[in-house]
Amino acid sequence: MNPARRLLAVAYGGGHVAMLLPVLGELRRRHPHWNIQFLALTTARRAARAAGWDSLGYESLLTLLEPQEREQALRLGRELQAGNSHPDIAPSETVAYLGINAWSLRRQLGEQEAARVLAERGRHGFHPREFLERVLRALRPELLLTTNSPRSEQAALEAAQALGIPSLALLDLFAQPGDPFAARRQRPDRVCVLADAVRDNLLAAGWEAERIVVTGNPAFDALQEPRLHEQAGALRRRWAQRWGREPGRLVLVATQPEAQAHPGSPWPAGDALALAMEASARAWVEQRPEASLVVRHHPNHWHRARRAPDTAQVHFSVPADEAIEPLVLAADAVVVQTTTVGLQAAVAARPVLSLQCSPGALRGLDYASLGVARGVASLEDLPRALDETLAKPPGPTAWARPAAAAPAVADQAERLLNPGS
Repeated sequence: MNPARRLLAVAYGGGHVAMLLPVLGELRRRHPHWNIQFLALTTARRAARAAGWDSLGYESLLTLLEPQEREQALRLGRELQAGNSHPDIAPSETVAYLGINAWSLRRQLGEQEAARVLAERGRHGFHPREFLERVLRALRPELLLTTNSPRSEQAALEAAQALGIPSLALLDLFAQPGDPFAARRQRPDRVCVLADAVRDNLLAAGWEAERIVVTGNPAFDALQEPRLHEQAGALRRRWAQRWGREPGRLVLVATQPEAQAHPGSPWPAGDALALAMEASARAWVEQRPEASLVVRHHPNHWHRARRAPDTAQVHFSVPADEAIEPLVLAADAVVVQTTTVGLQAAVAARPVLSLQCSPGALRGLDYASLGVARGVASLEDLPRALDETLAKPPGPTAWARPAAAAPAVADQAERLLNPGS
């Protein structure tokens, strides 16, 4: 292969950068001489830095604007900065991101219409395709790597298509009916998906079969790492050493706040269901001396729960102190509403129970109907469901992945760069 291949990756933070980083690491391992540049958007800069990438940001791209354009963009960015800051993002990067996007929106729609879109949608109205074409012309990548995120990521895909640059996108979850990514008409040359069911959803949405490859989600690759399996075993050993007893059948309850209520659910928006799940699981484990429990609330909400002291049967997990993956791998069953932890557990071939009374499940993310989990109709049904699952554990679901995804995605990137090979 040509040692001087040029690639550009573009990703926002959270689960999006978590998907791309393992792939970029795999490509860098295979091809240390390739020129791989990473446009890490907003909170992705911090994750990229932690992974050893000297990434670009919008501030790096200001030089692509003419002096008058740059002045306009920075003025617009400063006007929009209030209420749009984040502690993980430098103020200068915030101004550049907001300003270039707002400037691009004005060029697309005109000043009045752009102002209306910004007033109605804020930064969610950004779609800087013209500017991303300018970026791609300057950086001259032979392949674009990105994810299913909107705004700058989708604009980059459209810009690559306009310039004849091959593109590969990673899709994080399910592509259910109504999913904005599944509904797109401008599509990447290749999309890498989690499982066969996701491929089938894209086919049903009209996608061409040759664009879709089932690789798994690289954000879950840590579940394959031997060191994390060792950490899971060490967790169980520490439990035995501290309390003088083996944890036995270990249940992980992983919760999240409900974003909205639903007329079909008795549970309101907020933390009520999460806290009730903890109380139910604690009551269950108290009656079963052979079992143990780990309670894990959402990283942004765990502090709202009243934290009882740990016991020989119950451990309260603080997200800042413990990674989620060893907890998943140590568990004999995982209880969730709609948190991604449930999907992680299914990928790791752990039994998952999902609360179908969750407003989030009723709004469309029902893990039971997706085949990820055993459905639990109500909180009152949880004790019996746990007993049955632990007594006769089900086999892995179709979502289980026996191998890491990043190498499979890297293979697809190589094929797009060398279509005749």
